[in-house]
Amino acid sequence: MSNHNAPAFPYPIPEYGTEPYWAACNEERLVMQRCASCGQFRWQPAPICIHCQADGFTWSPLSGRGRIYTWTVVTHPIHPAAVAKVPYVVVEVELEEQAGLRMLSNLVDANLADIVFDAPVIVGFDRHPAGQLLPIFRLARP
Repeated sequence: MSNHNAPAFPYPIPEYGTEPYWAACNEERLVMQRCASCGQFRWQPAPICIHCQADGFTWSPLSGRGRIYTWTVVTHPIHPAAVAKVPYVVVEVELEEQAGLRMLSNLVDANLADIVFDAPVIVGFDRHPAGQLLPIFRLARP
């Protein structure tokens, strides 16, 4: 049961240059910067490529598929909004498009016993009470 009087988790406020990422999330699409010079994806968004230091890039779509690299189960709420949500899972996902391309998010709708290293996951989107869609992951079903 959710407590509608509980405060909401904070959500990311788009910083300069990240607006296309958040706009794509609101369309239920996962995108990431891809260097125009070396072709490598990069996460976090940045004005300069972390691989070759070039400054040109495009926002490119991703499949949303990946594998669990690591995770933690949060059992102690550190924010008032977490009281009703614990335990919840924070997961680091390695995306299938590129070795080492990882992002942090929440893993939802999973039994804790089913979470294992290298388990396949797929992106989904969850609406924050303020309206922004946020990427989350679910275990991929075979």
